[in-house]
Amino acid sequence: GIPINFGITITLGFIIGTVIAGQTFFMFVIENLKQFGALKAIGVTNGQILGMVLLQAAVVTFIGFGIGIGLTTAFFESTKDVTALRGFGMPWQVAVGTAMTMVVIIFIASLASIRKVLKLDPAIVFRS
Repeated sequence: GIPINFGITITLGFIIGTVIAGQTFFMFVIENLKQFGALKAIGVTNGQILGMVLLQAAVVTFIGFGIGIGLTTAFFESTKDVTALRGFGMPWQVAVGTAMTMVVIIFIASLASIRKVLKLDPAIVFRS
């Protein structure tokens, strides 16, 4: 029962993380549609806008990963002498796996918001 519950917890965390990141990026795009339209109107290509959104996603991922792994490592370091937690640690494989999972989550979450920008008509800037 424990491995099944652990797997369900990981799956739910992955799905919820993807949805929250997706909503965050989608709201960023919705709030800045006029700015993206203005950029398109002055000649910025879809590839350049895609690069800007993906750069923001990468920066957010890097900062989030750094804070999360840093706090986790600090916890394990501060509790290494606690008898009840002996044997717990932070192997490098966990950090690498976490980083790879975060990259996948951010990539999936970014796809929904990027689609909205790529379909944007530059004339939206001049309508209101």
